[in-house]
Amino acid sequence: MLISLKSEYGLRALMDIAAEGKNRPVGRAGIARRQQIPLPYLTQVLGRLVNGGLLKSTRGPAGGYNLSRSPASISLLQVITALQGQVAPANCDSIRQGGQCGRLEGCGLAGVWSRLQSASERVLEKTSLMDILSENVSGKVSRPMRSHETAAAGAGRREGGKPSTHKRLDCIGDACPLPIVRIAKEIRELRPSQILEVWADDEGAKADIPAWCMGTGNDFLGHEAHGRQMKFMIRKAASEAGA
Repeated sequence: MLISLKSEYGLRALMDIAAEGKNRPVGRAGIARRQQIPLPYLTQVLGRLVNGGLLKSTRGPAGGYNLSRSPASISLLQVITALQGQVAPANCDSIRQGGQCGRLEGCGLAGVWSRLQSASERVLEKTSLMDILSENVSGKVSRPMRSHETAAAGAGRREGGKPSTHKRLDCIGDACPLPIVRIAKEIRELRPSQILEVWADDEGAKADIPAWCMGTGNDFLGHEAHGRQMKFMIRKAASEAGA
């Protein structure tokens, strides 16, 4: 079956909240740090889970997220459906369109996909968040880093192989040139060769951030698109002249 990265992040976030939020709301930043999920992407996932009735949010300095009900009453099927819609084992029009596929006649696959979908839904419906938490003795969630996360961690190493703390700056919702102003301020606080990860959603950032790096002597390491949001990686110049 096709389980999206969004669903995986959502399940890990729910497990984290269940483990950490017994007596208090759990903040987004803590979830993102423990689960190694980009904060802007996590924000979208948490919003979907709130809208789906699986989480409740509390605003304010001590705010955050709590489960809307007990882990035993939240099934994996409910989580995945809230985040990615119908569970489908293949890109089959018969399943997606309720049997309205124009190629249905003479197709020997539709029945197989339908049975596989039903079996998958039964397993997911019978498996609760509590079932997964019970398999983890400590109640904490951990996992190996994915390949793209390993590469990002490698980009944050200083010469000589020693790890360098890589900082993150959230500029989501900031219109240019405000991201540049905030980046310049943050860069001044970094050590030479330290990495700054910047998240932005203003279209002008794609041109402005690389141009700013070129003009200041800081290294622009590239960017990745995550829907409308973008992640930029900047390395502070080895000498203070590039700050």
